[in-house]
Amino acid sequence: MTVPLVVPALPRLPALDGGWLAVSGTAAGVAAADVKGNGARRDDVAVLVAPGSAAAVTTTSTAAAASCHWTRARTPGPIHAVVINSGNANAATGPQGEADNARMAQVAAEALGCAADAVLVCSTGVIGVPLPMGRLLPGVQAAAGALTAPPDALARAILTTDLVPKTAAVRSHGITVGGFAKGSGMIHPGMATMLAFLATDAAVDPHDLHELLVAACDRSFHAITVDGDQSTNDTVIVQATGRGRRVRRGTPAYDALGEAITAVATDLARAIARDGEGATTLVECVVLGGPDDAAARRAARAVVGSSLVKSAIHGRDPNWGRILGALGQAGLPGLVGIDVDLAGVPVMRGGRPLPFDESTASAALQSPDVQIACRVPGAGLGRAWGCDLSADYVRINADYRS
Repeated sequence: MTVPLVVPALPRLPALDGGWLAVSGTAAGVAAADVKGNGARRDDVAVLVAPGSAAAVTTTSTAAAASCHWTRARTPGPIHAVVINSGNANAATGPQGEADNARMAQVAAEALGCAADAVLVCSTGVIGVPLPMGRLLPGVQAAAGALTAPPDALARAILTTDLVPKTAAVRSHGITVGGFAKGSGMIHPGMATMLAFLATDAAVDPHDLHELLVAACDRSFHAITVDGDQSTNDTVIVQATGRGRRVRRGTPAYDALGEAITAVATDLARAIARDGEGATTLVECVVLGGPDDAAARRAARAVVGSSLVKSAIHGRDPNWGRILGALGQAGLPGLVGIDVDLAGVPVMRGGRPLPFDESTASAALQSPDVQIACRVPGAGLGRAWGCDLSADYVRINADYRS
């Protein structure tokens, strides 16, 4: 009997409740502004207050929204707060969109008693529709004026097509990192999430914080895909309140902060992939080997991003040839001698197909968590996460505006 591949477990750090609000020096408010204009009374505006420094990573799309332009120009650096709206992306809205974005920051700043340049902005929702400023700005004022939101309400206020809120927090080596995120569709590397917000109590230089965030994103938000479509508004922000341990580059504390940011980002990224539009299965691909970690991650992303692989998993069809096709398209070397496991069932060793019980493999694919493990020569290690592709994905996106 062929033994399944041994896959290294993800590092786990001591978890906390509270998400973003688990961090000392943070506070948040939410409000209902009916941003979409459909009469909904759910909270759709949030204000995050964490005076200190901040860093951000935004979409690489050349169609980036006004909020991304604003955030890029102000990070890394000293930041007091973030204002967020869901229901409207304020993307492809021209000069008016830029002016409306600046006005959001100004109104939040006036309510909080800080400079507008110390307020970052994030928007998410429908593209190409001007912000309803008459409804939105009173919501911003209300959220900024009542910084008493609990973690769950905060996480829900930023949702669009998500089914569940996404939060995580850890404490390790005297450092706390917490966060929350939203994302379900338009999820693909570069960035690979819609919106994610992290906070830490570490006292850290904003440029060092940026370096740690970029490294964490490479292993988390850049390693997920739902549909191969990149958003115009993708943003990940980490705020540091400076209430805790001093962190300097080249010290053990610096490494500990990086590990904590990566752990929270990974938890949130996996939650986004699990909650992909219409999804029933979280799919993880682990590539053991390859020239380096970056190449292994690219190959793993190619597998979880393949429409053919995603469709086969949704149909519980152990059609592992599609995995090989995706790896080959990604240019992963060493496939002539590859080992492959599908949902814990060995299907290939040394580049040769193995006999296996298809009914057993199909039953294994019924799990809500499916792992694909591949091994080729080399020292690389890469992980990526995605989901299956169902008919519900088409239904959700066919009716998104209506």
